[in-house]
Amino acid sequence: MKTSRQSTRPGLSKLPLMAVMTVAMGASVAVMPMSAATAAPVSAENTTSTAGLPSFVARDYKMTFHDEFDGTKLDTTKWGYQYGCFDPAQRSQAQYTDSPDNVSVRDGYLNLTARYSPMKTKWDGTQIPRTCKHGSVTYDAPFTSGMITTKTKDGKVLYAAPGTGFYAEARIKLPSARPSWSAFWGTGTKGAYPANGEIDVFESKGYDPTHLMSNVHTPRIGDPKKTTQHQGMMTGDTASSQSTFHTYGVRKTADAIEFYFDGQKTHTVKMSDIKGDNPFLDKDNNLVLMLNQMVGGSYLAKQSNWSDKTYVDATKYVDDYKNADGKGATMYVDYVRVYEPKTEADKPVQSETPAPTPTPTLTQPEPSVTPAPVQTEKPAPAPTTAPAPVQTKPEPSAPTQSAQPVAPVTPTPAPTKLAPTQPTPTPTPVQPSPSQSANQRTQPEPSVKPAQPQKPQSKKPSADRKVTTIVYSRYHWVTTIWQGLRKWVITVWLW
Repeated sequence: MKTSRQSTRPGLSKLPLMAVMTVAMGASVAVMPMSAATAAPVSAENTTSTAGLPSFVARDYKMTFHDEFDGTKLDTTKWGYQYGCFDPAQRSQAQYTDSPDNVSVRDGYLNLTARYSPMKTKWDGTQIPRTCKHGSVTYDAPFTSGMITTKTKDGKVLYAAPGTGFYAEARIKLPSARPSWSAFWGTGTKGAYPANGEIDVFESKGYDPTHLMSNVHTPRIGDPKKTTQHQGMMTGDTASSQSTFHTYGVRKTADAIEFYFDGQKTHTVKMSDIKGDNPFLDKDNNLVLMLNQMVGGSYLAKQSNWSDKTYVDATKYVDDYKNADGKGATMYVDYVRVYEPKTEADKPVQSETPAPTPTPTLTQPEPSVTPAPVQTEKPAPAPTTAPAPVQTKPEPSAPTQSAQPVAPVTPTPAPTKLAPTQPTPTPTPVQPSPSQSANQRTQPEPSVKPAQPQKPQSKKPSADRKVTTIVYSRYHWVTTIWQGLRKWVITVWLW
């Protein structure tokens, strides 16, 4: 069961493994809730659907709402329950409830089950017949069934397909109980019915599986309390609507309302064909979605002869709702999905913006530009050979702190920064000394050391030799005098 329907869910593969294993074990597993034993089981063979999304949906639309019914109970953040007699004007014979006997989620499907339940229990425990009232007329309504909407019983809209345009689709297997009246439809959010309009994706008749009518209801000209119906019939393999799942879809655009069966368009209602007030031209008039199974009612008159009301009274076919071996009394819903037209942000513009590809090209010139400012720092060596600027790169990087104070020729900044390094306050002798010392510290290691050391080295030893020369000259003078005096004494003695 799950294996076959998983392939029919485009873009959604979140089916629980346990459900798949359950299907693989055999088709004998019932899809009905435990208390709903009267419904016919859904086997693997009748879940196969050849339906696919219309081509325009995959190309131009995005999913904005969906319910896969994969939980264990109805998601009340998306759906609300309908209660009581829904359409007494049509003399429908079922009362809607929120009982699991009528509305349940099981094995990946929504189950809307109709039951024969002629009596109901009052608040005090007493049993009374189920009835509906239309005007002053009260009639029997001995059945219960289920109906859900994307609106709460208090009127709060949980979701509505946008009036600007949408495509809504449901995958459904219809009940075969002869007096069943199932539908997938919706009404507008602006105003009261019929001023807000109605779109019936389909309405079915249990005794005729090929009867799948699609309608657009708008206020009738001259009598706005009634509606004008723009009708059409779905075509295709409609004869199997009760034995297998099919998709039922509707597309609303600014120009038309189109109906689809298994992804194929069956007929179109053009906006230009709708005379009088057309609520679907209002882009703010969104559509509340509904799913339900009614029982009995005037709609079940034979279309070929509306006077034939054979199936209008469902009490004549109670067995269709009592026996598990009889006709199916459950409307199975696989999913409901709504798609909206893609905006410019949703279109593959994001893939067309391969901005990251040009970015590496932009990053490549950046390292090539980096050597340029190195050359611009010293325009003079630019025309020279390569080794000259190579030497200039480390020089400004290391002594930038000392070179910057020397660069300004103004005498004021020079003494302020050089004063702590040398105690001499005079600016004139200090300025050449730091510049020379800086150059001697930075340049001695490569090759400048032999050029400048000759001058200072010649000066430093001259000061040492000066002392030695003074001492030696004094000693020589004393020796000379002593030798002269000695010669004079010897000469006088001899004489």
